Amino acid sequence: MRINTNVSAIQAYTNLGRVQNALQESMAKLSSGLRITKAADDAAGLGIANNLRGATRALSQASKNGEQASALLNVAEGGTSAIESILERMKELAAQSGSSNSGDRVQLQAEFNTLRTEISRITQTTQYQGNNLLDGTMGNQIDTVNSTITTGVQASTVQINGAKADTYTIALESATTLSLTNANGDKQVVTVGAGVQTVNFSQFGVSFKTAATFDPTPDGENVIVTAGTSGADFLVSAAAGQYTSNDLVSLATSIDLTTGATGLNIAASDISTQTGAQTALSSLDSALTTVNSALGSIGAAQSRIGFALDNTKTAIANFAAAESTIRDVDMAEEMTNFSKDQILAQAGTAMLAQANQSASSVLRLFQ
Repeated sequence: MRINTNVSAIQAYTNLGRVQNALQESMAKLSSGLRITKAADDAAGLGIANNLRGATRALSQASKNGEQASALLNVAEGGTSAIESILERMKELAAQSGSSNSGDRVQLQAEFNTLRTEISRITQTTQYQGNNLLDGTMGNQIDTVNSTITTGVQASTVQINGAKADTYTIALESATTLSLTNANGDKQVVTVGAGVQTVNFSQFGVSFKTAATFDPTPDGENVIVTAGTSGADFLVSAAAGQYTSNDLVSLATSIDLTTGATGLNIAASDISTQTGAQTALSSLDSALTTVNSALGSIGAAQSRIGFALDNTKTAIANFAAAESTIRDVDMAEEMTNFSKDQILAQAGTAMLAQANQSASSVLRLFQ
């Protein structure tokens, strides 16, 4: 018998330490509900679970994007349907004026003009989050490569809101005024000062902020606005590597229901004469075709987004389930392990006490 080294006590202590560590890990898992509470638990599994969680969060936002896109299209549809109803009434007025027994064409023309003004108002006020939906500017963007607005201007702050695709030139009008002119020669002049400020050319929907070093000297610089390749792009999924292609649902073309030549082309229509009314009827037929085509594009996008949303929500559920199988703990299994380790800890403590007492039997040899 030896007393300097108590092998039994050492073994009992080692086993008790392992069991106590296992108990701590079980308590961490049971209290958090996670199988992986630290990277050492499953390094590979943690990496996979993190990727799945990132994908789930991106898909959740994509789902919200889709819901907002659906809301945007509903707003656009409402405005477009209103314009379609107005065009029906305008066609009715033109048909009445196109007949020899039309009655008072002055009154017919007055109502016709009022309805045309209402179409213009609808196209300028049908908006979603500040963006016009029916004037042909949805999807337009600034050409940051070729625009030359630099002198004392914070280029990153250049914004467009309803700006049509065009080249807008900035010119110095006086010591305190700047002008913005489009390619057709239309101009807006605003008052500016030195230093930081927001310069807003509301007539064109172009604005920017100036830097602290700004003084009213830019001349000949320009802001180039290009038409988008589609009316609008909605990110309704989040598949890796597909963010600029298959993850997008696009409105086929931008919707331009303005009364000018790029839209409905009825700005010059006049029904004050029989001949003019008959000509206007042809223009209104084309305008109705344009509006119905816009409604078709909106409806097609709404339908596709609806299916895309269903698929995205299914993917969210599946990704969350996949992450759960890796990251979450099986509570029943872990509770079984916890109960086993509790018993082993109690037994280990008792055996360590016995092992520590075993050496005292040596004293009997001296009696």
